[in-house]
Amino acid sequence: MTKYYNITLKSLFIFILLITIKTGYSQKIRREKKEKTELKEKLWYGINIGNISIGNSVFNTGISLMGGYKIFDGVKTGLILHGNYSYIWQSGNAPNYRIFDYGFGGLVNATIYKSYFAQIEVDRMYLTRILQSSKIQTPYLMTYIGGGYQYYSSSKWSMIITLLYNVNPDSNQLFYPLDYRMAFIYNF
Repeated sequence: MTKYYNITLKSLFIFILLITIKTGYSQKIRREKKEKTELKEKLWYGINIGNISIGNSVFNTGISLMGGYKIFDGVKTGLILHGNYSYIWQSGNAPNYRIFDYGFGGLVNATIYKSYFAQIEVDRMYLTRILQSSKIQTPYLMTYIGGGYQYYSSSKWSMIITLLYNVNPDSNQLFYPLDYRMAFIYNF
């Protein structure tokens, strides 16, 4: 009888030990899934289209990829990668120019009231100037301050309109200081 009793106790102990290990492992898996889900909920990304213009024999357009992290409710930070295309056509025998400018930067965005937000963005742009029929690409620092409006949808995608002004006196004297964009953003 004692022999069966010992075997039963040992079996019960092993069974309880296995259940405890399984429960602990399941809780660990749930906790890791929850942390991954929380991280996913804090990440955002999108694409900007902006600065489209035609005038004075120049066509301009810009596109930017951006993404970032929600620090806390209403405050987001991120990185942005810019690409701008310009086509300059000239009459007569003067050459036409195709120009591709690029840059990168960082931004901070804070919701002010419901759908309205303020944004600060600092960019390092490599912009082309035409001097004596030659293209010269030079780096410039752009420091933008502005804001915009976010149009929410029933999904996690939304659209934002942003208007920014370059307050850096070195670059806003040489280039048009206003920057306007329309963006399609996920989880912003």
